[in-house]
Amino acid sequence: MKIIIVGGGVVGYSLAEQLLKDKHNLCLIESDAELCQQLSEKLDLQIINGSGTSPSILKEAGVNRADMVLAVTPNNEINMVVCAVAAQHNARYRIARLRGREFAETNSVMDLQKLGITTVIHPEKTLVDQVLQYVESPHAVDSANFENGRILMRGHYISENMEIAGKTPREIRADISPYVVLFAAIVRQGIGMIPDGNTRIEPGDLLYSLFPRESLERYLKLIGIEVKNRKIIMTGGSFSTLELAQALDKTEYHVTYVDPNREHAEKVASLVDNVEVIHGDCTQIELLQELNVENASFFLAVSDESDYNMLSALLAKAEGAHEVITTATESHHDRLFRSIGIDHVINPRLTTAREILETVTRGHIGAKVKLTNVDIEALRFTVTSDSDIAGMKVKNIATKLKKGSIIGIIAREEKLIIPEGETEIKVNDHIIVITHQKNLSFVSKLFKPHRIFKRS
Repeated sequence: MKIIIVGGGVVGYSLAEQLLKDKHNLCLIESDAELCQQLSEKLDLQIINGSGTSPSILKEAGVNRADMVLAVTPNNEINMVVCAVAAQHNARYRIARLRGREFAETNSVMDLQKLGITTVIHPEKTLVDQVLQYVESPHAVDSANFENGRILMRGHYISENMEIAGKTPREIRADISPYVVLFAAIVRQGIGMIPDGNTRIEPGDLLYSLFPRESLERYLKLIGIEVKNRKIIMTGGSFSTLELAQALDKTEYHVTYVDPNREHAEKVASLVDNVEVIHGDCTQIELLQELNVENASFFLAVSDESDYNMLSALLAKAEGAHEVITTATESHHDRLFRSIGIDHVINPRLTTAREILETVTRGHIGAKVKLTNVDIEALRFTVTSDSDIAGMKVKNIATKLKKGSIIGIIAREEKLIIPEGETEIKVNDHIIVITHQKNLSFVSKLFKPHRIFKRS
C-alpha cells in the first residue's frame, strides 16, 4: 500500500520501521529539519521536511495516490487537518492520534468521521489497557491481548511449587478441562522452543500461554497466583492517570490514588466512587510508609513526568511494594531500570504505535508480538475469501507449515477455538500463529490472500 505518515517522533518512527519490513510504499512528513536528518540516516524511505497541513507538502508526498494516511504528530489539530485533506483526496484509510478526554467520549459534539477521520487512536486508552494487562496477571514477564481482549497471551517464569511444573501440556489440558490454555512457547536457558503435547514444562522455564479471558482465573491458579484482596497504590496527575483510576474503580481491588496536584486530585475524587484519593507526593518516603506501601500488590506510577515516575517507583520498591509499573517516554534505559527493581517500564508512545499497527494491518495480518529476548513471534491473521487456506483443514495446513510453527487459537465470530487436525478454516476467521522469526516470511505468504488491496 501507499502510506503517508505525518509525524516523525517515536510513534511515527516505530510505524515506519515496521511498515518498511512489510514492504509498503512509505512517505514520512516531519516539520523538524534536524529530526528529518536523523530519520534519513536510519530509514530507507522518502522523508519530506515540512508541515503535514500544507497542501503542497501533501501533494509532494503523493496524497492523491495514498491508500492510507497516518496522522501521528503530538498535535491534535494538525492530525485532524491532515485527515480532512486526505479525505478530499479519497485516501481510503485515515487514522488520527488524538489525545484528550473529549475525543474519547462517545457523546462528543464533534463528529470525527465528518472531519475525514476513519479511525481514532487514543494514546491514554492504549496505555491504560497495557497497565491493566499486568495488573490482572501479576508477575507476568510479557503480556499481549488479541481480539479486543478476548484472547490473552501471558509469559511467566515457572517455579517448582507451581501446579504446572513437571507436567506436559497434554496432562495439564486434561487436568483443567473444560478450561482452555494453549502453551505456545517455552524459553529454556535462553533458547526458544514451541512445545508439543509431550514437552515437559520445567522449573526455570519462561512459559508463554494463550487462552480465552474466561480461563484467566484458572491459568493464574496453575501458576500459583491468588487474585483476592489486592491492594494497589497509584500516582500521577495526567489524563492517563484519571482513565486508569476510573478503570480500577470498577474492580474489586483496594485502590489508593495519590496526586501531587490538589486541583486534579479533587477532580479525580469527583469522578470515582471506590478509589481513595489523596493529595501528596510519592517521592516522599514518609507518605509511602504511611500508605503501607509494603503491603501493596502493585505500585503504579503513570504521570507525564518520567523522572517523578522513576523515583517514586524505585522508592516504593525499596519500601517493599511487590510489583512496580512505571511509564517513561524514552526506552533507551529499560534494561537498566529493570535491573534496579522496576518490574515494567511502559512507553506510551510505543504502545500507541503498536495499536496503530494493529489497525493498519487488521485486514490481513494483525497484532504481531515479539516474545522477550527470543526469536519467536505471535501473529494474528484474518482469513479472506481469496486466501489459499480458506476451506482447508488444519491438518493439511500443518503439512505446509515449516517446523516450529503452530496454529494457536481461532476466533470465529463469538467463539474461540483451539484447533484440531479436522478443524476447517473459514472465511473471516482470525487465526493466531506462533512461529520462529526465520519462518515469518514463509508463514505470511501462506496466509496471504491472492489479491492485495490497491488504489484504483
